[in-house]
Amino acid sequence: MIKTSPWCGGTEEEYETQHFGFGAQRLKIAVRQMVEQKIKTGVKDMESYLHESLDLNDTDKSTLTRSCDKLIGLYCERAGPSLEIIDKEIERVLEIPQNVLLCEDEVQLQDLSDADYEKLKDEVALLRKSVERGALMEALLTAEEEELTTLEKVCETAKKDMEVLDQLSRYTETSDSIKTIQHEMQFLCASVPFMKNSEEINIFDD
Repeated sequence: MIKTSPWCGGTEEEYETQHFGFGAQRLKIAVRQMVEQKIKTGVKDMESYLHESLDLNDTDKSTLTRSCDKLIGLYCERAGPSLEIIDKEIERVLEIPQNVLLCEDEVQLQDLSDADYEKLKDEVALLRKSVERGALMEALLTAEEEELTTLEKVCETAKKDMEVLDQLSRYTETSDSIKTIQHEMQFLCASVPFMKNSEEINIFDD
């Protein structure tokens, strides 16, 4: 008779049951059943009293029964708004704050924390290995870059030496160019600090 939402369970209902021994959904259903039963009992008691106290024929009895059934329906319908207020009060009283930890969940929380800690340790170890590999790769690339730079300098120096030798080869083809080269070598030797105080060197002596 009274509109009642069916029990559907859920996390909150289970949590409330662990703490109080019953959940808000079951309590609201129980209150509705109790109110409906009280209404039916009261009206039926009144019907029985009228049947006994009044000399009714079968037609009157049937009319009285239908009237009492309608009265039960009317009382149940009028009880709806009041029951909704009671529902809100039940939800308020039985609501468990999110920061409350029940005894049954402490072991699960500990297990979960240990698993998370181990997972975090593995992630940190992987991250450390990744950083070490990155540092090693950077060191290898830096060393290779320095080696390539040195090799380029050597190649540039060798190229310049080849150009000098090529010029010397062309100059020595004529006798006039020898004197020119001699003067240039003397000038170069005089310009080099460690050659200034040394004995005179003539690379063109026989």
